[in-house]
Amino acid sequence: MSLMTHLWQSTLCVGVAALLAVVLRRASARTRHAIWLFASAKFLVPFFLFVLAGSYVGALASSLPTPQVSIAFRWLDQSLSLWKFDVAAGATGALPLGMGRDGLLALALVWALGIAGLVARRWKQWHGLSRLARASTRLEYGREAEMLQRVTRTSTRPRRIELLHCQSSLEPGVLGIVRPKLLWPAGLSDRLSDPELEAILCHEACHVDRRDNLSALIQMAVETVFWFHPVVWWIGARLVNERERACDEEVLRMGTDNHSYAEGILKVCGFYLRSPLAFVAGVGGSNLTTRIERILKRPAATSLTVSARLLLAGALIATAGGPLVAGVLSAQRGIDIASLPNRALAAGQDKPTVYRPGDGIKLPKVVSEVKPNYTPEAMEARIQGRLSLEAVVLDSGLVGDVEIVESLDKVYGLDDQAVKAIRQWRFEPGTKDGKPVAVRIQVEFSFTLK
Repeated sequence: MSLMTHLWQSTLCVGVAALLAVVLRRASARTRHAIWLFASAKFLVPFFLFVLAGSYVGALASSLPTPQVSIAFRWLDQSLSLWKFDVAAGATGALPLGMGRDGLLALALVWALGIAGLVARRWKQWHGLSRLARASTRLEYGREAEMLQRVTRTSTRPRRIELLHCQSSLEPGVLGIVRPKLLWPAGLSDRLSDPELEAILCHEACHVDRRDNLSALIQMAVETVFWFHPVVWWIGARLVNERERACDEEVLRMGTDNHSYAEGILKVCGFYLRSPLAFVAGVGGSNLTTRIERILKRPAATSLTVSARLLLAGALIATAGGPLVAGVLSAQRGIDIASLPNRALAAGQDKPTVYRPGDGIKLPKVVSEVKPNYTPEAMEARIQGRLSLEAVVLDSGLVGDVEIVESLDKVYGLDDQAVKAIRQWRFEPGTKDGKPVAVRIQVEFSFTLK
């Protein structure tokens, strides 16, 4: 698949996410965080995978009568090129004009070096945090431990959080996903009053409830693979901002005094010297001034209206459902989705010579065949007869180009059913001088009403 095709599709999803975030700016930060996370994860999931899944569903239903399809679904079917492999452009379609194999290898090398550098940097950070956690003291009793236990019992999804007392000026934060550990720097508790300490611990418990370290891990994967795309780093900033805002809203919703909470955040930010970076969900992050002002004003997040829910549902259906439906309909039309990657890779090469029977050509042999279905409309119109088509059997045994030589029915779908059937045939390829070659053959189908 063309890399540029995948990038513009994913970037388009980011644009849709940005519009949704603006429209839903008065909704909860949790909603906007989910929108940005979905847009980020799209970089890891090409649309073609949805089309491929839909094609398999369509193939399973191919034995059923062809349904009447609405105009909207026909448009989706015709718009398959928005989601599928860019067959025409091929593997070199993403390259600038004039760039050959050497240029492609150079770009691949730069991309691989960028990934290697980021992986090495992340590994160093993770190793340092893991070493700090192993050297920390586990707190089971005391002021902080008692407050943390009380906070976790009252949270929406109570989970056990291990409290670690570390000799570091690191920002307090949660490390890990399955077994979360709260790294708590020595000396910080002495600077916080009881209401402030409880508010900060409540904030960290919210990160655990929301699985924020998991969403941060997804974003790190996107940034590592697509490090060259500035949009993914911009999404990362949006995710951090909405993540902290969502925790602030949850802490205030639980009845925490907003002044104590704001004071506690300021004291924490004044205490630590460095942030735990991407592996730890902490109390800092986002614009501190704007965040403190928002906490002091304590604005209530409005619940999603019916129209907002419909808007989100429509965006999700259009993003994920559109390619799925296109895949189903492509299977009904007989487009062999599974063979598109091979065709895409071959598209940048010279078109193979197609031979006709004779001249020392050994004809292909049918390995498996599929009979075309009678459409209900053609049966009702009592259309019967023969149609003839020509198909190119590739040197792989798959069917390439198909052309109808003698049509039987272009209105009620019998021609389409014949093309769909022949595309699913598999052959032992034809040969010339003992080598597999592409051969053009002629096939006839007979439609007879009983």
